[in-house]
Amino acid sequence: SDNTVVRPSVPWDPGAPSLVNSIVKMVLISAIVCTSLFGNIVVLLVFQRKPQLLHVANRFVLNLLLADLLQTVLVMPFAIAATVPEVWPLDARLCQALVVLMHLFAFAGVNTIIVVSVDRYLAIIHPLSYPTRMTPHLGTNLIALTWLLSVLQSTPPLYGWGTIEFDRRHKACTVVWSSSYSYSALVSALSFWLPVVIMLCCYWMVFRAARRQNALVHPIQSNPPPDSQASCSSPQRHSQAEGPFSASYPIRTRHRRFHYHCKAARVVFVIMASYVFSMGPYSVLSTISIYSSAAVPPWLASMALILFFLQCCLHPYIYGYMHRSVRKEFLALPQAKLPNTWIPIKNDCILL
Repeated sequence: SDNTVVRPSVPWDPGAPSLVNSIVKMVLISAIVCTSLFGNIVVLLVFQRKPQLLHVANRFVLNLLLADLLQTVLVMPFAIAATVPEVWPLDARLCQALVVLMHLFAFAGVNTIIVVSVDRYLAIIHPLSYPTRMTPHLGTNLIALTWLLSVLQSTPPLYGWGTIEFDRRHKACTVVWSSSYSYSALVSALSFWLPVVIMLCCYWMVFRAARRQNALVHPIQSNPPPDSQASCSSPQRHSQAEGPFSASYPIRTRHRRFHYHCKAARVVFVIMASYVFSMGPYSVLSTISIYSSAAVPPWLASMALILFFLQCCLHPYIYGYMHRSVRKEFLALPQAKLPNTWIPIKNDCILL
């Protein structure tokens, strides 16, 4: 049935999960809350202190960090409260609202990651036309679109498409995935499978660009010297190309662009790996639950939820601390209130 069931109250069930599982879950989510608050707030302070960093690409990053911060403040404390034995402070309707908020902020983050991936693809593969394509006005519209889509993706259970209940066995508010196959399949596709496909395509394009640039910077030699520079990928035979991949480009420029593409390929791979690691288990379990009536072990459900929240800790590092300017600004924060302690940095863009 696709009808939403709202119970008048949520009784506590003294059954599974075990006390050990509950304690471990509480401790880990509490640690994630503390780490996420620190990481996201510090990067936001860096952007506030250095507004020059807030070009179009970094506005997407700022939007992602805000979604993570809202997830941390408005959702995770109640996830901890649901884990405490014999304690659940919310009724069924508030439990429903909690899951909608959790999915709202998660979808906002997922949609923003898709925008960031496409944005970085355009910046790396089409650097000359990128400034005219990705204007500040377009960036603002894309950020608004990510939230609009997130609202449309997360709110269907409020008007009857899908069911949200308190799972007494796993001690968490969750979507009853078997209640609506259409909504469950849509959530699974839009929250994990489609973003992974888009990121794979963007990563493959960046990887191909790095290989083409590698072929120009390190042409094939019959006996390469042992002290040659390590490449980001195995060289391949150069084919005629235009623009930055042309052999007519100065060698220094080609070397610089080669290392730029290598770093971009590595960072995009880290983005994909962290996304699959954090969102994968939650999405796979939800997909399995659509077609299987077998009960998911409490420890496995707890692990999937913990990894789901873990992405709020990973994003500040991947999108912030891996960037040289953000790192330098982070180190300068303790001296921010002291006079004449400004650390000049190069105003370059985040390579994500």
